[in-house]
Parts: sequence; C-alpha cells; structure tokens
Amino acid sequence: MSENTAPEAAVTPGPLAAIAITAIIVILIVAWIAIAIGALGMSDTTLVGAFMFLWYWANNEQMQFTRLVPAMLGSLVGIGIAWLLWYGPAAYGGAGLAGALAALVLALYLDITKTVPIAVNTATMLFLTLAAAPLIQLQVDWLELVRSTVLGGLFFAGAVWGLQKLVARFSPAS
Repeated sequence: MSENTAPEAAVTPGPLAAIAITAIIVILIVAWIAIAIGALGMSDTTLVGAFMFLWYWANNEQMQFTRLVPAMLGSLVGIGIAWLLWYGPAAYGGAGLAGALAALVLALYLDITKTVPIAVNTATMLFLTLAAAPLIQLQVDWLELVRSTVLGGLFFAGAVWGLQKLVARFSPAS
C-alpha cells in the first residue's frame, strides 16, 4: 500500500492469463540479467537491487507510474542509509556509527510521520533492511547496487509501459 493513495484492489488473472504473465516476467528477468551482466558488466551480486525494485513496485505500488519516482527515491535513500551504516563506523569509528544510527532513527521517524513520503517511505525501509544485511554489506559494490536499482527499475518500468501500450492497442474499444 502506498503512503499517499490507497491502490485499487488488483484483479486476479485467470489461469491462462497468469501463465502468460509469468512467462513475460521470466523473459524480462532473463533479459535484465543478460543486459546487466553482459552489456553493462555488472556483477551478479548487485542484480538484487533491480529485482527488489521490481518486486516492490509491482506488489506494493501495483506498477502505478505515479508511484515510480517515490519508489525509486525511497529505494536509493534506503541504500544510502545502509551504506552509511557500513561506511560510518569503518571510516570514523564510534562517531561514524553514532551519525549513521542518527540517520537511521531520523529516517524511521520520517517514515512513521510520512513527512517526506517522496523520499522516505516503505521502499526506503525495504532497501535499508536488504542492504544493511551483513552478507550484502560485505560483498556488494555500493555504486553498482545503485546502478542496478536505477537502471533495472527503468528497464522494468519501460517494459511495463511498452506492454501496457501494446495491450491497449490490441484491446477492443469500450
């Protein structure tokens, strides 16, 4: 559910439509992996950013384009705070940890109060949780995670836009 508007209840597709949707999603995921690793030279460990963004935008925001920017900004803020939780203590010791924890608490407060929902929202907390996991922090290239999230998000949003246009073109007029 988004912070600003309650999304309409999604219509559950029938079995054949569900098979078609599943096939399209699998094709898009394989295409993103090929593009990200093959053409863009990304490592497989950072692809999680694009996939988490797709999951969040599809399930929490029902792929509403009006919610694309807040979802992306929230994702990036979450990655940024997770990076600060890793970098702060490593670079500045206790003071860095205190600063990073202050940023975390501030983000939590802003999410609860919905003060800046375009940048601090549910996506922020999802990506913060994901990127702050120790196994992620120890192995991830932070800038590449940002690239994967942004470029993957744009790739999937573009694919959804194109598919919506295609469906509209071949749908009977109402």
